[in-house]
Amino acid sequence: MKKATTLASIVALSLVVGACANTANDTKDTTPKSETSANKNKEATDMIKKVDGVAIEIIEAIKLDKAKKTDETILKIHFKGKNNGADSQPLDAMLLSVKNKQGQVLAVYPSTSLGTSLKSSEEAEGDAFFVLKGDTPLTLIYENPDTKSKATWTIKTIKDAS
Repeated sequence: MKKATTLASIVALSLVVGACANTANDTKDTTPKSETSANKNKEATDMIKKVDGVAIEIIEAIKLDKAKKTDETILKIHFKGKNNGADSQPLDAMLLSVKNKQGQVLAVYPSTSLGTSLKSSEEAEGDAFFVLKGDTPLTLIYENPDTKSKATWTIKTIKDAS
């Protein structure tokens, strides 16, 4: 009886070790997944730009429902920044400007927008609001008026709020 139990244990252990050691790839083609993740990483990297030591990331652009008082379509730009420099730096929605496909600068919509000064290693996240007119792609420009340093992003698609 002891020999049968030992033999059964050895067979079971061999099956477990053999199954774990199988390095065969069960998927047929992993290239599209790799390319897709590489494209996503490239898109994410393209949305992060540095201005005077502040890494600014445009997270999303959303088209909000029309404003009740003015009947205008509102564009909400959600962005965040991190100060990687030693000195305090501004992170302010008022330093953002947006141009439509026709080259027109979109008007700032009066709303509660992000505006702060980031100390070294500090992060902040918030929104900027604009009156949406014209077509995409949109060009976002963040410019520090003190140093004239700027970064530019291209927004090809705008999400609907719903």
